Amino acid sequence: MCTLLERYRSLFFHCIGNFESDPSAREDLHQEVVLYVLERIDAGSFDPEKGSFGTWLYRVTWCRCVDLKRKTSSRRTPKLTPVGDKVPERADQSPGPGEEAGTEEIGVLVQRGMAHLEQEDQLLLTLRYVDARTLVEIGEQLGISVEQTKYRLKRAATGLRRVLLNDFAIEEAVR
Repeated sequence: MCTLLERYRSLFFHCIGNFESDPSAREDLHQEVVLYVLERIDAGSFDPEKGSFGTWLYRVTWCRCVDLKRKTSSRRTPKLTPVGDKVPERADQSPGPGEEAGTEEIGVLVQRGMAHLEQEDQLLLTLRYVDARTLVEIGEQLGISVEQTKYRLKRAATGLRRVLLNDFAIEEAVR
């Protein structure tokens, strides 16, 4: 197995280089991808009748890199303060008066707009933007694929945008 990994090391790093520029992060991604590839080999997912091993390996590596990058970018990670900067004891969490008024006004409009949507669209938008769930988690909860989750979430967001921009804009213009 070590011979296999050494033989295709350049292939791994060529593919990984498209996703990660930091050398230490590339090494971490390489280890993650190698483990995944070994699991796929053990599961017997390579079929020599469908193509060469190198092509299969590149495709599996590429798809795994995409999955891992999506996973890390879908998480909402806080920004870390560099060492040496002054870190306040406690961050002021209270919004200013302007933010409070604007947020409340927007919240009321969004709630009114949500009331015009179908139940499934309301649920999708709530799970994604209120509960901060990932697409995978939403798909699992609703029993649909990630692709269907993306499609339906896009449709729901477009529907809400249409209600907010078109229906409410006309309503405001009539006043």
